[in-house]
Amino acid sequence: MRLHGLDFPDALLYAPEHSLWLREEDDGSVTLGLTAYGCALYGQIFAFTPKRVGARIERERSFGVVEFAKAASSARSPLAGELSAVNEALLQRPALINQDCYGEGWMVRIQPSDWSAVRGEFLRGEAALEAIEERMRLDNFDPTNAHVQALQWK
Repeated sequence: MRLHGLDFPDALLYAPEHSLWLREEDDGSVTLGLTAYGCALYGQIFAFTPKRVGARIERERSFGVVEFAKAASSARSPLAGELSAVNEALLQRPALINQDCYGEGWMVRIQPSDWSAVRGEFLRGEAALEAIEERMRLDNFDPTNAHVQALQWK
């Protein structure tokens, strides 16, 4: 799926208000990463500092801090659970988030405590695209901005 030239893979779930994608893993954990739209909003990411593995993550609370050009932002989790893994590669190469946000740039894995209760809140397919487009509208997102153009995959 594409929106304003940015990719949003069909197989993933999305939390548009967090600019995150989610992927269910075979072991019951859920992998989280920044969407292409999130990368466009943040710009070049200079550091990602996750909470420690084993930390209890509450819904709507931080699982780490993302540092970009002139600011830093807490990455808020759309679900509660235990942080079961962090992408160690990002500690040395945070730019992987910008370069491959849906692959090697994944951020954390959470073993959710309430997955069956919240899974239905996450969007897929056309519903995800519509919600992301609305988020873009609310954010006054300009897809013609030169920085955004550099993130679009041809």
